[in-house]
This record gives sequence, C-alpha cells and structure tokens, in this order.
Amino acid sequence: YNERHIEDICICCGGFEIHTQHPLFHGGMCAPCSERLLERFFLCDDDGYQADCTICCWGKSLIMCDHSACHKCFCEECVDTLVYPGHAEEIKETTTWICFMCAPQRVNGLLKRRIKWRAVLKHFYDQESVRKSSFKSVQVLLGFKLTINFVPDFIEEWGPFDFIFGSTPPKTNFFLPSKAWYFYQYFRILQYGSPKEKNKKPFFWLFVDNIVLDEEEKDAASRFFQVREISAHPVASHNETRMHKRDYGKLALKLIPSLFPSLI
Repeated sequence: YNERHIEDICICCGGFEIHTQHPLFHGGMCAPCSERLLERFFLCDDDGYQADCTICCWGKSLIMCDHSACHKCFCEECVDTLVYPGHAEEIKETTTWICFMCAPQRVNGLLKRRIKWRAVLKHFYDQESVRKSSFKSVQVLLGFKLTINFVPDFIEEWGPFDFIFGSTPPKTNFFLPSKAWYFYQYFRILQYGSPKEKNKKPFFWLFVDNIVLDEEEKDAASRFFQVREISAHPVASHNETRMHKRDYGKLALKLIPSLFPSLI
C-alpha cells in the first residue's frame, strides 16, 4: 500500500487490476468486486440491515452501525485492513458505534469517505448498467387464476421465482369462497414457488390486502406469513374516499436501483 495510490488498489480485495473507482470511499475496484457490489449493495436481511459489507459486499463477519437512521454493515476484514489491525475488535467492545458513513470524521486510516458519495453511487450504477449488455433476468409470478379446486402443480415447473405477488380482490360484497381464502391460497402458492432451503439466491414476496380482511383474519395472515402487516400510502377508492392498503411480505425496495439504475 505504501508504494501505490489508494486509487490504484482495489479496496475490496487488494487487487491491482482496477476497473473503476469505489462509489463510497476513495479507492479502486477490480471488475469482479465491481460486479459483486453492483448486484448486492442494496440487498437487505429480514432485520433491515444490509446483507453484506458496505465496502466489499462479501465479508461475512459484520459489524452493524448503531445510528438509528443507518442500516449499514462493515466486515471485520475491511475494517482491520483499511483502518488499522485490531480496530474491528475495538469497535465490538464499544457500547455504541457510529459507522464510517455516519460519523462526522471522513478519514479513518486508508478509509476516506467521498463527500458526494450519493451522486457518485448513482453514477456508478448508471455507467455499469450501460457497460453491461444485459441484466440477469428476473422470474416473477405476478398473478394467477384462483378456483376452488386450484392446485398449483405448475408452479414448481415454471419456477424458481425471484418474486411472487398476490392480493385479495378489490373491496366488494362478493368473495369466493371467503375473504381469508385468498391469503390461504397465496400461502400455498408461496410454498410451491419459494426457492429450496439450500438455494441462497435472493427471493422476495408481497401479498396485498385491499382492506377486506377483518382483525381476526389479519392476525391469521400474520401467523401464516410470520410478519406483521404494514400500511401502504393512502390511495383513492372508486367513491373517492380515502383508505389504506395493508401489505405483507419480504420486499427489498432498495433493490430497485439494481434493476433500474436511473431510479436511484
């Protein structure tokens, strides 16, 4: 490191074949690390924190930021290599740790945060998406015909899916055969369409209740899905009254920039 500029070193893996510059910190990135960051930077775990290290997107022993508005993680390898050896252990011994993206101090050892990192991150996704000839295809199950004797035998054949969406019908006086039946059927489809346990690929699902389930049915849905519902933004119904939709699911909205970089 003493004989080279940080821009000439991949700060993710230490390689010297530089493809581009890291969007958040001063330093280079090789092509494989750039590809990995492009695909995984916006992935989040069920607890809302980043699934991977903010710097390299592959370190497994992660330290989480304690700032209430931050969900970033840093792996011990990057911290010890780029700041100084043993710093990761020092962080773990502290009660509260504010990460390198949140702290006022921009420079920590070799780790120097970019001033306008948000703009640089957007530019990184813009240029990398243009460079790549195409993104990997995403398999989505958006809709299905529900009948009383419906058995989703075809779903395993059509899958595996990356995203499965379902919903109750619009709020009307007619439900076949009952309101709760729709999320029961969706839950069955989810069992067929979800990746197998050994498959580590990202998978997301979303079930929308169009304000038709009562409290008991909502509780049942939460038990089946093992998550509590969240209220979406208000939407106007046909008679112009205001109402909310209730959503259940594992949906990483931050994945959108990796599919449509111009939206970041």
